Amino acid sequence: RSAARTSRSNGEPHVRTERLGPMESTYSFPAFVPLSQRSVTSTMRRGDHGVGGPSGVFDTASGENVVVIHPGSRWLRIGRASEAVPREVPHVAARRLRVQVPRVSEPTAPVGLKEPPVPSPHSAAERTAMDVDNSDSDSDTEAFAYAGDSSVDSTLSMLRTALKQHQRHSKRKVPSNAYSQVISYNRNTRAESIHEHNDPYRVEWIDASEVEGDCVTGEAALRIADDGQFVSRWPIRNGCFNIEEYASIEDVLGDIESIWTQALDRELGIQRTHIAQLGVVLVIPDIFNRTEVEALACVLLQRMGFAHLLVQQSSALVTFGAGFSSACVVDVGAQKTSITCVEDGHCSPESRVTTMYGGDDITRFLYHLFVRSHFPYANARLSRSHDWMLLNDLRERFCTVNLSDVNIRLHSFFVRTPNANTLKYEFKAYDEPYQAPLCLFYPEIMDAYYEVPNYGESFVGDVTPTRFGILPTRAESVVEPAIVPQTDAIDVPVDPPTVPHTFVPDPQAQFMRMPLDAAITHSIVHSGSIDRARKMYASIVIVGGGVAFIPGFDSLLSSRLLQIRPDYLPSVDRIDIVAPPRDLDPRVLAWKGGAVLSRLDTAREMWVSQKEWADFGSRMLRDRVLFQW
Repeated sequence: RSAARTSRSNGEPHVRTERLGPMESTYSFPAFVPLSQRSVTSTMRRGDHGVGGPSGVFDTASGENVVVIHPGSRWLRIGRASEAVPREVPHVAARRLRVQVPRVSEPTAPVGLKEPPVPSPHSAAERTAMDVDNSDSDSDTEAFAYAGDSSVDSTLSMLRTALKQHQRHSKRKVPSNAYSQVISYNRNTRAESIHEHNDPYRVEWIDASEVEGDCVTGEAALRIADDGQFVSRWPIRNGCFNIEEYASIEDVLGDIESIWTQALDRELGIQRTHIAQLGVVLVIPDIFNRTEVEALACVLLQRMGFAHLLVQQSSALVTFGAGFSSACVVDVGAQKTSITCVEDGHCSPESRVTTMYGGDDITRFLYHLFVRSHFPYANARLSRSHDWMLLNDLRERFCTVNLSDVNIRLHSFFVRTPNANTLKYEFKAYDEPYQAPLCLFYPEIMDAYYEVPNYGESFVGDVTPTRFGILPTRAESVVEPAIVPQTDAIDVPVDPPTVPHTFVPDPQAQFMRMPLDAAITHSIVHSGSIDRARKMYASIVIVGGGVAFIPGFDSLLSSRLLQIRPDYLPSVDRIDIVAPPRDLDPRVLAWKGGAVLSRLDTAREMWVSQKEWADFGSRMLRDRVLFQW
């Protein structure tokens, strides 16, 4: 009682204690197990009505409220999921310089780009002398060789020798003095001036004083007449963030946000205030950088204000768009080539190969071959946007790998520059359009004209010129312990001992660009079992704008893949390169697949809302995506 009175006097509550029994005193409560974050972000019953509130269900059946974005190194493909085809916008931004730079007549080439040398008259005379009355010999294959023994000259000489052999084997007549005729005609050709009012395809150039604001994106950025007041930059290069022209990742994301926002407004009529009611599908590369994907997700959900986000790999979306259950997807873009084996919508991680070359490398090599044959437009420079578009157009129009097209042909093109009349040129070409696409099989040619930047110490991270899902192997000899010979043994003639070897991963392979046929073979070999490899050889799909429109490239690639087929696949005697169904444009198959995926009921659990991203960040991608994050 005195203790109870003392506790009441001190103001503490009175606690009545009772004596515990033997069972209660020996009972122990289990320890509390904290709930994991993965269980907190579970997707169980997320699509059910009445669970999670009204924001738990995102209806995408019509596709009107979904925008599909497929960013590339040269083009941005964007459009609503309900549309048949996307809008294509140049993925470039031009910003006004704070300090005016005087305009120069010869702009400097960007980092890594090497301008081809102009042939000297002495070398041209030697080429003409070697070519005259020598069409039946193999020495005329060196007609365009420069003095010196460079890798380009030796490879080009080998390719021209092989071309003559193919022509003779197929009973095709080889033109006599072909190189001399081309050089002689191109030297004497002159430009024809066309006044502006007589040119129906004239370019409406934009004067710098007429530009409102400090940033111009898309096609308008390429039509600015005075390039001394603006600087044009491409935020994505070689399939990843551009480190050659940008100093920080925030600088890259700023241009990406401006390009995408203005594309939504101009092309789709979606103003910034209406973005909060839409969902977005982001197409990412097969081998992606987590930092880049997270940064793009932040731009879409937080800075631009989309309500929901869905992320998927491009090769898987190609199979959705083409309607294939399994295929080996070969995506040759402008500056990046990726190969992945896809089965039932899943990209095999070990079969992924990404290397940094594409249609731009074909354009550079084609221009170099034209320069060797005295291209009449001598002032062309790859660093100028209008000259680059001209040469890229020549690649798309004239490149072919059909032997029937290798002949002396007369071509024409138009040069349209700011504040000048249109110039019409005519020139002749022989095998230049045939040899240019072959550079994809000989990376030493591409290395001579463009040097891949060093990503090791950049804000992007450690990115190599070629990335593999699993590294290729190389043979390495095994050192065995020495055996002491016996002195009393009988001398018997034996065969020389074979050096044992084993195969180990080759980390140096990722620091050089891999030939296209070798990259496809590596991808199919690592796709899984022999039966799966045989299936992939029978369903190869070529997408992208790099080589998909080159006549005869499918048959050329099939023959090269059959020659380097592994020995343990003797049953593969035929390689099929299938065309996209319904005459779909191979450049938009990945975008089309994103539009199809967004409208499926099974994709409801893949959407990440803006609130979920704000609460949990990139951990939501690990739980929602269909691939290994």
